[in-house]
Amino acid sequence: MKHIVWVFMIAVSVIACSKEVALNKNQFTALLIDMHMADGALEVAKFERRNEKDNYLYYNDLFKKYGITRADFDSCLNYYTRNSTEFNRIYDAVIDTLSRRQTQKMRLLSQFTKNDTVNLFPGYTMIVADTLRLDSTRVGAPKKDSIVYGERVVEADTVHFDKRNQFILIEVDSIVPGMYHFFTTLKWNKRVQGRSAKIESYFLSAGNDTLKVMDVPVSTYDTIRSREYKWEHYVKDSMYNKLVIKIVDTKDVKNAKVKTKEIDGWVTKTRLNQVYVGDNKRKQLEEEYKQREEMMKAASKANLPKRERPNARK
Repeated sequence: MKHIVWVFMIAVSVIACSKEVALNKNQFTALLIDMHMADGALEVAKFERRNEKDNYLYYNDLFKKYGITRADFDSCLNYYTRNSTEFNRIYDAVIDTLSRRQTQKMRLLSQFTKNDTVNLFPGYTMIVADTLRLDSTRVGAPKKDSIVYGERVVEADTVHFDKRNQFILIEVDSIVPGMYHFFTTLKWNKRVQGRSAKIESYFLSAGNDTLKVMDVPVSTYDTIRSREYKWEHYVKDSMYNKLVIKIVDTKDVKNAKVKTKEIDGWVTKTRLNQVYVGDNKRKQLEEEYKQREEMMKAASKANLPKRERPNARK
C-alpha cells in the first residue's frame, strides 16, 4: 500500500513540474531542431563566432515562433536536463531528424550537381589523314597509298600541333544557360618566337550573335613544363546554343626579328564542365552579366560617330 502511494506521489509531482515549463517534450525537441538549423545557417554564411549570450539575440525570432521568452527557454532547458536519460532521448530525436534532413538535402544537391563531374568536351576538330585509297579506273581518282586530308573530330586525350594544324578548334553544340568551366594543358616542343598566343573562346547564337569569353594568354617560351589554362564564364541567355574554342590563336609580334613559322606542341587533358550554382550565386552572376552588357553598349555608343549615336543632338 505504501508503494502505491509513493508511486502516485511521484506521478503527481512529475505532472506538476511538467506544467511549470512553457514547452512540452515534443515542442522543446522541435525548438532544438530549429536552433541547430539556425546554427548551421550561420556557419555556412561564415558569420563570426558568437558566444551563448549573442546567440540568444539571433534566436529571438525562434522564441517568438514558439511563443516563449528567453527566460522560458532557460527554464525548459533546466527542467529537461535534470533527467539525463530523458534529455538523451530528446537529443537522439534531434540528431535523427537533422540526419534525415541532411540526407534529403544531399540527394537534392547531387541531382543539381551531377553535371559538375561530367566532361562535356566533344573532341578536337582538326585536319587528319583519311584512310588509304586503292587505285581506281576513274579519272582523277587517288592512286594507291595516296592520302586524303579532311576535318575530323578527334577524341584522343592528347593531340599534336603540326604543319596542317597550327591551331585546333573545339566546337560544342547544345549549349544551355549556366556556368561553364574550361580546362586544357599545353606543352611546347620548341619556342614560338615572334608570336603572341591566346586561347580564344566565344558562344554563338543561331543568328551568329557572339558572346565573347575573355581571352586566355598563353606562354609559348617554356619548353620544359606543361601548363594548365582555364576560364569560367556564365551564360544567361538561352539564345546562345554553341561554343567555339580556338587553341591557340597567334599573331606576329611587332618588330620581332625572329619569327617561327610553325607551332610545335601538344594539347592534352581538355575538359569542359557545366557547373551548378546556387540561387544567390546565380543572382550575383546575372547582375555582373547585366553590368557587362551595359558597359559594352556604352563602349559601342562611344565608338560611333556623333551623328550616328541614338541620342546625339543635331
